[in-house]
Amino acid sequence: MDGGFSLEHFKPRAIKSSAITLVNGASFDPLNPDPKLMTLDVIAAAAANMCRYAGQISSFFSIAQHQVLVAALGPRDSAAQRCGLLHDGDELFGLPDLPTPVKPFFPEYVNAQHRIGTALDSVYGITAADHKRTKYADVQAFGIEVRTLKPVNCHGELRAWEHGLEVPSDIDIIPLPPKDAHDLYARALHFVLDEGGVIDREWLRQQPGFKVS
Repeated sequence: MDGGFSLEHFKPRAIKSSAITLVNGASFDPLNPDPKLMTLDVIAAAAANMCRYAGQISSFFSIAQHQVLVAALGPRDSAAQRCGLLHDGDELFGLPDLPTPVKPFFPEYVNAQHRIGTALDSVYGITAADHKRTKYADVQAFGIEVRTLKPVNCHGELRAWEHGLEVPSDIDIIPLPPKDAHDLYARALHFVLDEGGVIDREWLRQQPGFKVS
């Protein structure tokens, strides 16, 4: 070919490192996570760009917007608010989440994700108890998302989770594109982590991405 170009340049090379390059240029090894590299700017960029439900939904819906919703539905104390905004952080550093039905087939992958989550929790002071207290809000958010983003024939998936679960009917999702989701998430992080604020329905009402009645 002209110019000396050859597909030989694209032959697989021996893998020398499991590191990935973060949005800020830092090198991060998902298999040996360094907590010092888990900064909010890196978290926000990945959370805004990653779609929930393996992308199999009617509109792009980011992890960032999901985490804001969980914080709004969760307990009002600072520890739970922080956990709500960061609870999916283990998915944001090179090992995206697997759909729930296939997770049991990849235990090593899930364990590696867990190590990332443990490292992130150590940075932001999140405990196992915080995760437990936030779980109900996470499932409520799942219910709202299924109602809003999944086809009707998938609503049985929600019913399988219900068993007394109250899915809020006063909150609807308006899916945001990545840039807007990033801005929303960055505001939420600043409000909770820097200002000590609480994300509730009133705060949510004033933001793009949600309709609160």
